[in-house]
Amino acid sequence: MINSSDDLFLCVRKENCSILLDETKHISVSPRIHYIDYSVVVPPNASKVGLVLSFHKEKLAQLFVSLHDPDGFRGNRMKPGGKGDIALELWVSPDEASEGGVPGAIPAGEWRAQIDIERLGEDVDCRLVMYAEFDPVQPAVQLDYPQVVVRPEPGWYKGELHCHSTESDGKYPVATVVQAAVDAGLDFLSLTDHFTNSQWWKLAKLKQQRQIALIRSLEITSHQGHANLHGLNEWVDVYVDRPDWSMNQAADAVHDQQGLFCINHPFSSDLAWRSFDFQWERADLMEIYHNLEGANNHFHPGLWDLLLNQGHRIIGVGGTDSHDPFTGTDRLNQVVTWVYADELSEAGIIAGLRSGRVYISRGPELRFTARNAKGQTVQMGESIKTEGEPVSLDLQIKSEEPLRLFVFRDGLLFDTDLVEPGSGEWTKWTVVDHHPAETGYYRVELHQVYKNPKHPGIEWRDYTTTRLISNPVWVK
Repeated sequence: MINSSDDLFLCVRKENCSILLDETKHISVSPRIHYIDYSVVVPPNASKVGLVLSFHKEKLAQLFVSLHDPDGFRGNRMKPGGKGDIALELWVSPDEASEGGVPGAIPAGEWRAQIDIERLGEDVDCRLVMYAEFDPVQPAVQLDYPQVVVRPEPGWYKGELHCHSTESDGKYPVATVVQAAVDAGLDFLSLTDHFTNSQWWKLAKLKQQRQIALIRSLEITSHQGHANLHGLNEWVDVYVDRPDWSMNQAADAVHDQQGLFCINHPFSSDLAWRSFDFQWERADLMEIYHNLEGANNHFHPGLWDLLLNQGHRIIGVGGTDSHDPFTGTDRLNQVVTWVYADELSEAGIIAGLRSGRVYISRGPELRFTARNAKGQTVQMGESIKTEGEPVSLDLQIKSEEPLRLFVFRDGLLFDTDLVEPGSGEWTKWTVVDHHPAETGYYRVELHQVYKNPKHPGIEWRDYTTTRLISNPVWVK
């Protein structure tokens, strides 16, 4: 890491190196700007292109930087924490790259650097240096991603849909995070590094792919909110704070690749969802339980129910948002998303998420179906016809502790009961709606048993008691 101007010039002052840009910029808190762009021309036969963004901060100054070649995105660097002298280094070559960078051919022509002013609580002076090196050019690495079927049989698989490595702001490199997921007993992992897809080419080289399904994902980290993009083939433009590119257009670009667009931690203070012109029919998934969000999880199911009642079929998922897979609330396998898939593979998990046969768990397991009077049985994510006849909700619950069952109809509490004994064996439960509506949905939650000591008739439920949240069974 380069911490001073002198060290910086030692890095690039070489016979084979050409400094393409060296510029200092004063950035003020007001007026608020999102991006600052710089362009340089890279000559033919360059073997490496890189940049260093350096600045000093005492309070709050989160500046990120990205690199783009004539054909598109080549990488992003970020360092949200820390005070004092900050330096972000990013470089790419045909066969290698810094963390956050995507290796590949080095085309001659106009390259662009973009400074992203994420959050700013003080004026800062920043310095950007861009350079090119001219060593013998190596063959460009092939970034083909192998399609690995870990298990060919259908079944319920659990995994993590929100996780970071040192390719963005995580604590550990890609291989360490993946091995931690394997050791934690997860079946699939989405490495959702901020801005970049540089993690994909490192995932492609891992032998652990034979043990766990690895999903190509990344996270939009905008000033309007955060969103995970799952099941991609190519990088999607994540820089949505521009008049010519919106969150809606980014979601469409995800769908063009048959991927899934997930709303992340929608009530997360400075990181909350503020894309007020977002069209909710473009959302496929929403984080309704987020392990780092604490009491903010009170509000996620309410927003979700509001959208479901408006007819949006958004699948609820969970996320650890892990930046350290071994420690504290970031530790993997505390909150998981269970998905029923036809096979354990990237394609299988994406298809399973899209189907809605999904639930979030902090321990228990669930099987949830609905039956009508004619014997039709449907799963989560499917629709059942009532025709005015009773509907039976059939539950199988596996838990190591007694739990309180809450059944919701169209977002309102329909029934509650105590599920015992919590012996780790499957327990069957049936709830009957004798007067179902013509349209709507049912979903269930399982909570730790927690009685109000002053008013024992009141059963408390909140984010601390949450053990499981199902996705809906629909009524039509």
